Amino acid sequence: MRIRQSSPYTKPSWLRWSLLLVGIVVVAVGIYAAFLYHDINKNRTAGFETTKKQVLSATSVTEIEKVVTFNGADSYHVVFGQTDENDGRLVFYPLEGKEKTLTTINEQEMVSEEDMLRKWKSNCTDCEFIKIVPGIVDEEVLWEITYRDASDRYVLDYYAIEDGSQFEQYRLKQMFK
Repeated sequence: MRIRQSSPYTKPSWLRWSLLLVGIVVVAVGIYAAFLYHDINKNRTAGFETTKKQVLSATSVTEIEKVVTFNGADSYHVVFGQTDENDGRLVFYPLEGKEKTLTTINEQEMVSEEDMLRKWKSNCTDCEFIKIVPGIVDEEVLWEITYRDASDRYVLDYYAIEDGSQFEQYRLKQMFK
């Protein structure tokens, strides 16, 4: 019987197969994650191009800076844009219904996003800011500020867009950890 001497640099075949299998799984998970991210992002921005075309054709807005989504009792695409005279406009494009009644706000007639955030930060120093979005609630045009307060509650504050006065507030406690 002949004994085969192995080199110290050879690895057992089970180790090679295991490493190959782990490598394939890692690559497959990476590809799946990339496709999932792309699909989620596509759903998040679905309809933005249609909204942009409708706003450009139906309003005095000639340049669109950004589009965000507001989800309340009614959902809207909120378009930040400029006119030919460089006047800022906020256009609310409703997502439900066949008849689209657009609500347009001149930026000179409203509290700016920066001023609203400055006012909010002075009232809530120990809070963790999440986002600010313009929206419409009960036919009132508002700023929706989302944050976590010092008690770790998820809070939605609504402020009138014209003068910054508080409209309503929701504080949500986490029930499960």
